[in-house]
Amino acid sequence: MSAKDPLHIPWAFSLTQAPRLPLTGEQHPLRRESWKWVSWGNLVTLLLSIALFAGWYVWSQREPAQPVARQIRIVRYTELGVPPSIAKPSVPQIKIQEAVAQAVAPPSIGIPEPVADELAQSPTIATVAQMAEALAPITMSDLGGGAGDSLVVEIDVDRTPSPTDFVAVEEEPVRISIDPPVYPEMAQSAGVEGTVLTRVLVAKDGKVRNVMVIDGPDLLKDAAIACAKTAVFRPALQHHRPIEVWVMMPITFRLH
Repeated sequence: MSAKDPLHIPWAFSLTQAPRLPLTGEQHPLRRESWKWVSWGNLVTLLLSIALFAGWYVWSQREPAQPVARQIRIVRYTELGVPPSIAKPSVPQIKIQEAVAQAVAPPSIGIPEPVADELAQSPTIATVAQMAEALAPITMSDLGGGAGDSLVVEIDVDRTPSPTDFVAVEEEPVRISIDPPVYPEMAQSAGVEGTVLTRVLVAKDGKVRNVMVIDGPDLLKDAAIACAKTAVFRPALQHHRPIEVWVMMPITFRLH
């Protein structure tokens, strides 16, 4: 086949050196063309691999972006305060006094009106002698009594005081003796114990004239009254004289 053959492909492998036709084995034009294209493909693949590796290396060596600085504050639970209430808010209460005070107009300041000189009153100040005369002490003669009369207030020291009367004494009564209380059988069987507070009237001879129960278990009150009546006191003294007074005396009952 000559070079001027119109059927010959220009870029195909030349057959001018072919010893014989048809060609077989390594001398076949297609086999020889395949080696050329395989070599070009390997070269292009190698170049692409080198380019991709270079791009990855450059990208991996770049400096990473600086992180954004954030401020962290540690707060104790005691500093958080009271959490907001999840309950339904209540209707605000109206303070009536403040509302009335705001509604009432404030008092106006009085403005003095000028008057004529002849109508004006000039105040006078009392002298020392006039003040001493006005504040002079009142004597019995001023009350219509004689010159030698005196005002006498009588106090009945022999009257029996009531439990609510206050009696001033120089010496308080002192208990000398008392019989032990008798524990009621009903209170013992019921397991009742406690203290009965009594108020006793100490006579002038030191004996108990009257007894009042102030507080205590009901089952023990009668026994406490009987025990309080057996008490003997050294009477109270007023102006070095014995008088009657009321004193508080507790009586305790305990089960052994």
